[in-house]
Amino acid sequence: MDEFVSTVENQVIALHPLDTQAAFLNIPYHFFFGNNDTADDFMPSDVIRLSFYRALKQFPILAGYLRPEGQGQTSVVIDRDDLNMPEYVESLSDTHYDTLRESNFHHSSWPKGLTRAGAITMAAPGPAGRIQLANVHVVRLKDNSGVIIFINIPHYVVDGTGFFSFVELWGKHCRAERTGDRQLAQQTSQLEYCFDRSIIARHLPVERKPLDAETLRVYTGFKPIADWIAWLSPNTRSRLLNKAKFNKGVVSHTFRVSRHALDLLRKEVSEYVADSSDGKLTDRYLLAAILSKLVARAHRNRREQDGVSVAGWLFGAACSVVGAAAGLVKYGVRLLCCSSNCNSSSKRDSSKYQSLNLLDDVRHGLGLVDKQYMGNGLIPHNSLCPLDVLETPIDSKSLAKAVDMVRSIYENADAALVASFVDLLSSNPKSFTRPMIYMSTQPELLVVTCEMEFKLYASDFGNGPPEWVCTIPSFVANFVGLLPSPPPSTDVIANIILKEPVMKHVLRDEFWREFTQIVY
Repeated sequence: MDEFVSTVENQVIALHPLDTQAAFLNIPYHFFFGNNDTADDFMPSDVIRLSFYRALKQFPILAGYLRPEGQGQTSVVIDRDDLNMPEYVESLSDTHYDTLRESNFHHSSWPKGLTRAGAITMAAPGPAGRIQLANVHVVRLKDNSGVIIFINIPHYVVDGTGFFSFVELWGKHCRAERTGDRQLAQQTSQLEYCFDRSIIARHLPVERKPLDAETLRVYTGFKPIADWIAWLSPNTRSRLLNKAKFNKGVVSHTFRVSRHALDLLRKEVSEYVADSSDGKLTDRYLLAAILSKLVARAHRNRREQDGVSVAGWLFGAACSVVGAAAGLVKYGVRLLCCSSNCNSSSKRDSSKYQSLNLLDDVRHGLGLVDKQYMGNGLIPHNSLCPLDVLETPIDSKSLAKAVDMVRSIYENADAALVASFVDLLSSNPKSFTRPMIYMSTQPELLVVTCEMEFKLYASDFGNGPPEWVCTIPSFVANFVGLLPSPPPSTDVIANIILKEPVMKHVLRDEFWREFTQIVY
C-alpha cells in the first residue's frame, strides 16, 4: 500500500451527469477460481494484495472521496494526505470449492460474509464514514481448494467497462509478479486509462436529434422530491435509499441460453423480420425482445391470478420511497404523493404499455471505444411498448414484432441522440435522481442491460480465468442482465431479477422453459 501512496498525485475529477444518474447503485461481482491442479502456490494472498495496490496506481480514482459541489454535481477528490482507501479484506473459509461447483455456484453455498456490499451505494459504518469507492474480499477456501474474489465499485466512478478493465488489470499485475515476466510487467504498468469526463463533451457531434417523449417525461417537469433527494449529500442519500428497500421481495434466477437454440430461433424469426440481413438480428435484439415479452406476459398472468390491474399497483409502488422518507421529512411525503399523481396523468394509459429501458453504451456512438474511457458511458433508452404486442403468445411471428420495436430503439441511438441526451442532463445536473423516482412508480418497468461484450472472464491471476462470475443474488427488481458464458462456450447467461409473484410466472412459461436451461 505504501508503494501506491507514494505515487498519488492530488487531483479533483468532476463527475459527469452520466456518472451521477447511476450513482445510487453499486457494481458488485464475485469471481470463483478453482485450484484444479491442487497447486500449493495457488493464487497466493500476498501477491494478490500487492498486485491490487499496483493496479490502484493506474486507477487512483478508487482512493478518492466524493465531494458534493451543489446543484446535483459531485467531484472525486484524490488527496494524498486524505485518501479514502478501498476496503480490502482477506479471510479463510471452511467451505470447499467442490461444494460451490456441485451447487452450480448458487449463493446458498457461498461462505458466510462473502459479499461486502449490496445493490445500493452505502457509506462505511460510523459517523465519519465515507462511501468507499472499492470493496474487496479475498476468500481462500478449505484445503486451498479455490479462491473467491468479491469486488464492488460504486457506479459513481465507473461502469461495467471500467469495472472489468480494473479487474483484468489487477490480474495482469498478479500474473506478471508470479511468473517473473518483466515484459508483461512493463506492458501492464504502461497501460493508460482515461478518467477525464470532459472527453464526452469533446466528442459530441454538432447534430442533434429529438428525444422521445418518455425520456423527456422522466427527466423534465416539476419533480420536487427528486430534486430534494439530489440536494442531499451522497452519504445521506445512500442511507435514505437503503431504507427504501428496493430489493424487498425480490428473487433472482440465472438461465443459460444455448448458442444452438439462439441461432435456430434467429433463423425462424428472420422469416418475419422486415430486414434480417447480416447484423440486423443480433443476439441483443433477439434476447431483449424475448425478455420484454416474457416479463410482460408474467405480469399479465400475475394480474389475472390476483385480480389486480396495472393501475392498482401504481400507488403501492410509489410508496416504496415514501415509506423510506416518512420518518425523515413529512413534507417530502406530501410532495412525493403529489408528484406521483402528476406523473400518472391522462397523457398516457399505463395499463396499455410496458416501460422498457434498454441501456446502451455511448462509447460506440461517440467514437470512444479505443480511448480507454473508464467513466460511465451508459444511457437509458426509455420507451413505451404496447402490451397488445408484448402479451401475445411467444412464437416466431410475435417475436418478430417485438424485435422490430427493440431494434428501432437501439438503432435510433446514434451520436446525435446521445448528444441531445447529454445536453438534457447537463442543463439540469440535479435531474439525476428522476429516473429513480420514475422506476419506483412503474411496477412493470423492465431494464435490460447487455454485458455480453464485457471481459468477465479476462481476469487471470496466474492460474487461469475464473470458472464462474456473477453478481449478488438480490439486486433491484425488474432488472435483466445478459452476460457471456464462461469460455470457450458462446452461450448467453441471462440473470433475471423480479418480484417473487412475477418470477413464478416466468418459471412456468412454456416457451422459456424449452428455450433455456436454469442454472439456479
